Amino acid sequence: MMPELPEVETAVRELRPLIVDRVIRSAWSTVPRQLGSQTIRQLSGKVRGQRILDVTRRGKYILIEVVRGIVLVHLRMTGRLFVAPTEQKPHVHLRAGFVLDDERDTLFFKDPRTLGTLGYYAKSDEIGALSGLGWEPLEAGVTGDMLKKALEKRKMAIKPVLLDQTVWAGIGNIYASEVCWVAQIDPQKAANRLTLAQYDRLCRAVPDVLSRALERGGSSLRDFMSPEGKYGSYQKEFRVYDRESEACERCGATIKRIGQAQRSTYYCPRCQRGK
Repeated sequence: MMPELPEVETAVRELRPLIVDRVIRSAWSTVPRQLGSQTIRQLSGKVRGQRILDVTRRGKYILIEVVRGIVLVHLRMTGRLFVAPTEQKPHVHLRAGFVLDDERDTLFFKDPRTLGTLGYYAKSDEIGALSGLGWEPLEAGVTGDMLKKALEKRKMAIKPVLLDQTVWAGIGNIYASEVCWVAQIDPQKAANRLTLAQYDRLCRAVPDVLSRALERGGSSLRDFMSPEGKYGSYQKEFRVYDRESEACERCGATIKRIGQAQRSTYYCPRCQRGK
């Protein structure tokens, strides 16, 4: 699974006290394509000597703010950031590192499948990857009327629309299924055909589901582990995701799995057809 908002926010909150106010002495990488158009020499030269001011999140991106810029990280499927003794460097799946302070510790980027990305941006740069992102799901203020207006031309089914990062930034496949169940909405219904009551329920369900998952450190199905080496536990509370053929806890009907946009969607065919 790709880490979604609860997993990324968990990583941010654990990293913050571990690296804020520390100085980056150097950086290295063993997978050049993960740096995009930058070279490791360029990246290392730009971050060298800079103090880390903060660690934040936008959607599924991690932003490590330094004095003159931002190191932008996307974990993708198997990426993980953690701090450990620099001598761990020879580990086969460590793809990049930022050596800290007296060089005893390093902020490592571990990524078995090498799908993650990282790069440096000056504070004056426009970061294209962030410019088109939608609402932050944990922030209050999104109303049913706002959502209705945003989706009024979207004929696609609502569940894959929830994966569109230009609507809500940070929702992935797991939590989209869970949100539809909580909101009692058929994931196959066209996004622009929902009632105002359904839009309202979605606006309540999105922060509710993601906040509950965040309280439990996210979900760990295969790969996700926090910077402190902890697994999330929200998978123990899934209402529909990965529960095909089990009974719905709300109405007792059998949970079904269908394919949507090349991903699995789990839902209850009885109680998610409500008004």
